[in-house]
Amino acid sequence: MTVRTGAMISHLLGGALAAWLAIGGGPAGAQDFPSKTIKIISPSAPGGLTDIVARLIGERLSQNMKVTVVVENRPGGTGAVALDLVAKAPPDGYTLVVGFAGANVIYPLLNDKLPFNAQRDFTPITQVSSGGNFLVVHPSVPVHNVKEFIAYVNAQPKPPTFGSWGNGSGGHLAGEYLKLLTGIKMDHVPYRSNTALATDLAGGHMLLGFLDATNAIQQQRAGKVRVLAQTGPTRATGMPDVPTMLDQGVKFGVGVWTGIFGPANLPAPVVAKLNAEINRILLAPDMQEKWLPLFGSTPSPTTPEEFRKIIADDFTLWRRVIAEGKITL
Repeated sequence: MTVRTGAMISHLLGGALAAWLAIGGGPAGAQDFPSKTIKIISPSAPGGLTDIVARLIGERLSQNMKVTVVVENRPGGTGAVALDLVAKAPPDGYTLVVGFAGANVIYPLLNDKLPFNAQRDFTPITQVSSGGNFLVVHPSVPVHNVKEFIAYVNAQPKPPTFGSWGNGSGGHLAGEYLKLLTGIKMDHVPYRSNTALATDLAGGHMLLGFLDATNAIQQQRAGKVRVLAQTGPTRATGMPDVPTMLDQGVKFGVGVWTGIFGPANLPAPVVAKLNAEINRILLAPDMQEKWLPLFGSTPSPTTPEEFRKIIADDFTLWRRVIAEGKITL
């Protein structure tokens, strides 16, 4: 992703602030927001991706809004523990969560026993980052692009295995979607984490797989894996030489994202103000400089309405992939 133009910044910031100011007749609590500590819940442990996102945003949000912002780590259940807390929190803007596609869309589609409804119990505030997972191979595999990868898989006497960081993970579904789009046959091997998968790929114990941006970048720089493609709609800023699937003729243009959510029924003025303030933080040049080495791309904030559509489209796509791939936990 490239740094947004002035027109785009005006679209994101000016529009949200205008909406907030225009709804001046809303609830008094919304007009006074914020007046006490804001809590941002991270579904990962300290040092995890959502924890880093929460702390980068929280520190600047505290400075800009003149209130204390605390980050609370609630890992577990592929994000379900954190999301459940927010779903049950008062809809006042003081309890937020860093959501991600795997937790807010994919896992709920695979698990109908969750104590919340992922499509009804949250208010999307803004997308924070957007990117893709990466199709990688061990350097011993004689392929350098997606076309060669497909030919290689089809030439094997039996379906080869590909690794991901768990059943129902973004990497797993990326592999299943690639199979649906191209007709290739592969068997899935789930790992307990991205790091464990990256270690086996680097050591040649697993030859094919999908990795997140952080591990793909690290392992490629070390010469341990060859990155063939990115699954998102645009090239990663941190890996501009890696083409997307779309660049290589495969109609795989769905990305993965993180974003900020509150409970359902947040007052519109609170949503507008949070959106404007968080987007201002994400679009600051120094924040973009911090973001790139950590995540491989710059932030990609949206309006609440744009983020809501992204989520709805993801539900439609991944529901189909899960059904046609017969994927279960």
